Amino acid sequence: MYLKSTSDFGPRRRFLWRLIRPFIPRKTRWFFEGHPKLQGQLWFEDRKLVYYAVRTYKPLHCFEIGTWKGGGSTLFIAQALFENGKGKLYTIEIDRSFYQEAIDGYSTYLRHLLPHVEFFLGDFREVYPGVLRAIGRVDLLFLVKPEDAEETLDQFCFFFPYMQRGSLLIAHDWFSEKCRLLKPLIEKSADWEVKQVLSPPKSLGCALAIKK
Repeated sequence: MYLKSTSDFGPRRRFLWRLIRPFIPRKTRWFFEGHPKLQGQLWFEDRKLVYYAVRTYKPLHCFEIGTWKGGGSTLFIAQALFENGKGKLYTIEIDRSFYQEAIDGYSTYLRHLLPHVEFFLGDFREVYPGVLRAIGRVDLLFLVKPEDAEETLDQFCFFFPYMQRGSLLIAHDWFSEKCRLLKPLIEKSADWEVKQVLSPPKSLGCALAIKK
């Protein structure tokens, strides 16, 4: 079942899912369903990669650009940090309505995750510099937006001075225009080791790399 999430199911698959759901392990269901009150992107395998990367490497200071409605990478990173018992995700959204929907959703349904996620509104170039100066490091960077190779590279370069040995990079749409410039830079660099790559049909492309 190579699907983004159960939200992509049509009527027939929703019916079948209700029948088989009780027999699916809880964790597997969670990767498919996310939270029923929060819309989220990423496919099943992408969600697993993000979650288990955080659980395995235990980054403390995590950053992403693009919260959307909070049910995608934001949820799976924050939940992994909660289970680790430490760490925080700094997530920023430029759309005020999405930003507010994410905050409302977490305040209502996921209060236990609030100590591990901080929401920001605005342009990351204007908001994050102060945050980065205060923290001084980036342990995990998740790049998911936009579909623009130059912008993706600019985002990476913005955070790179704060990435140290052991810092994680997760880049979505690894094979698309989005990562056209970043992908060869990481693959050819002596400073980075690509640990895992998800390919179609399991994913649209998602790569995990660690700084040496």
